[in-house]
Amino acid sequence: MKQRKFGAALSYINIIAKNLVNFLYTPFLLRFVGQSSYGLFQMTNSVMLSLSLLSMGFSSAYVKFYMSYKVKNDMKSIKKLNALYLIIFLFVSVLSLIIGILLVLNTDNLFGKTLNTAELQLTRSLMIIMVLDIAITFISTVFDSNITVNEQFIFQQSRQLFQTFLIPILCIPMVLMGVGVLSISITSITVTTLFLILNMSYCIRKLNMQFDFQNLPVQLFKELGAFSFFIFLNQVVDLVNNNAPNFILGMFRGAQLVATFSIAVQIKNMFFMLSTSLSSIFIPRVNELVNLKKSREVLTNLMIKVGRIQMTILFFVLGGFIVVGKYFVRLWAGPQNMEAYMLIILMVLPAIIPLSQNIGIEIQRALNKHIFRSVVYIIFALLNVVITVIGSVKIGLIGAAIGYVVSILGANGVLMNWYYAKKMHLNMKRYWIETLKVTFPFIFTTTTLMLVQYFSGSVNSMPQFFEFGVVYVLIYSVLYFVVTANSYEKSLLVGILKK
Repeated sequence: MKQRKFGAALSYINIIAKNLVNFLYTPFLLRFVGQSSYGLFQMTNSVMLSLSLLSMGFSSAYVKFYMSYKVKNDMKSIKKLNALYLIIFLFVSVLSLIIGILLVLNTDNLFGKTLNTAELQLTRSLMIIMVLDIAITFISTVFDSNITVNEQFIFQQSRQLFQTFLIPILCIPMVLMGVGVLSISITSITVTTLFLILNMSYCIRKLNMQFDFQNLPVQLFKELGAFSFFIFLNQVVDLVNNNAPNFILGMFRGAQLVATFSIAVQIKNMFFMLSTSLSSIFIPRVNELVNLKKSREVLTNLMIKVGRIQMTILFFVLGGFIVVGKYFVRLWAGPQNMEAYMLIILMVLPAIIPLSQNIGIEIQRALNKHIFRSVVYIIFALLNVVITVIGSVKIGLIGAAIGYVVSILGANGVLMNWYYAKKMHLNMKRYWIETLKVTFPFIFTTTTLMLVQYFSGSVNSMPQFFEFGVVYVLIYSVLYFVVTANSYEKSLLVGILKK
């Protein structure tokens, strides 16, 4: 319990730190490496992230199988699971290197139509470093998953907080020395290697992680593969939804629009971090409840409890962005990237549905009922790609986001909520009755302040930015605490304020 509480607190501190760093770091990079080079980095990163699919969903499988053995106190099986998992990810790491080399050799074929010779050479260099980085990350995943399943959230979040500050500390001097956008990739692989060593040391010395490579059960590998395959399909969908627009814009519109879209994605990813940072802490707990055969009512209660908190935080941040975000984007990313403001709102608003239901995904996986979700997501991912290609060619930036919105509303908003209710027997009617209550402060506060701006003029100075920001926080906070917060949430807030 202590690990979950402090881990949750550290995760939000980490998110605040990451975003503060990004808000300072991104304008610096745009200024010193240039809009085009930054766009090239984001485009290349989107391509190379496709290699993350090679993990095949084994990370989630590890948590499920580890918890099932832990409940039975079967340490022998845990050692064999660790060994099998290490072998799998060593193989995946080597495979990622091979595929990465093939991508590097085909750089001209992928981007030759929209990039000049110098840009192609830079892209090639970025890809080489990135593929090495990804290969090292796969090995680190083995130990990171062990830290998660043992609920060592304080160490995990503290390490990530250190990483947040270490990356710009290492990167900025290299950029100033003229290394350019390559500095980002060089810094990333340096930090990845450092934390691989740190993770290994912590798992083996502190958590006594052990491996038994003798007589590894073939049946366990089959079970891992069967469970992981459909999580792999989910990862394909996430990759398509999050990275396909960058790749498609790079192919049809060039690097500059990719930079603008990437800025919007950075803000959108902040909302994903706000959601997953809390739900990830409950992954071992969900698997424990399922293995202990707890009722659907208990699982629904957990989903509501976490969902209300997630939705409150997400709408709080989104409302603040709607009120003062236009000025923030102009100040942060420059007037050439103003379209990012509408892109962010367009992508984040429907995404709050799945982001507030992340615990539901973990319940699905723990119950081994994630096949339907995978199939539905694959269908909508393909639809997303088709709409994104047409939208990018015909409309541009906004068109590149339309496919994502359709995918989120159709797959998450409609079909997944139907599945939760009808096939998993979670009480989704009660879920929505309880969670929608927290939208009142968002609707009232955002609408009121936007009407004020409509009649008095938009935010266009730093004093106005702070004035509207402070007023928004005060009104939202009072309405939430007085009108919508339940007894558990009030006690949680009071406890945090006292500490």
